[in-house]
Amino acid sequence: MVALRRAFLAVVPPSAVLDAIDGLFDRSGRSRFQWTLREQWHVTLQYFGKVADADALVGALAGATGTVAAPTVQIGGAGGFPSARRAAVFWLGVVDPESLVAVHAAVLDATSGFLRPRDVIPYVPHLTLARLASVKKISLEVDALEETRLGPAWTVDEMVLMESEPRRGGAVYRTVARFPLG
Repeated sequence: MVALRRAFLAVVPPSAVLDAIDGLFDRSGRSRFQWTLREQWHVTLQYFGKVADADALVGALAGATGTVAAPTVQIGGAGGFPSARRAAVFWLGVVDPESLVAVHAAVLDATSGFLRPRDVIPYVPHLTLARLASVKKISLEVDALEETRLGPAWTVDEMVLMESEPRRGGAVYRTVARFPLG
């Protein structure tokens, strides 16, 4: 039985989408944003946190994902957590968030025993673009991206269970398992 310290389930966009995101902002020099790295970019499906039995979680996810239809997704729009007026996180959204809701619902049903109550929150599919050292208003940046579509739409054919290891230069992600959809 292997334990995971900070587990999460994600969708990793294809290279063409990552290229479009990569060209969105000049991330060099000083900034109020602490930009995430390209290798960290993913659309979060569910955060699990500490998992005592990774094999059991992998089994639960494998059972759920084979029956879920592969959705089509496109990155677009932006927001902030907890809000654009008081943001600690700057994120890119999904043009049609409903496309991932069925996937998220299947994941919740299959993994309810692995979730802490604080991790069951309203689902907002997002890709974390940056963190802020302190809460700030980012309404201008969010509004500027309101109608933006980034890269082509793609069919999500797999989900990836990852473990996050926090480090001084930013978290490092390790792939634990991959789950095909459909």
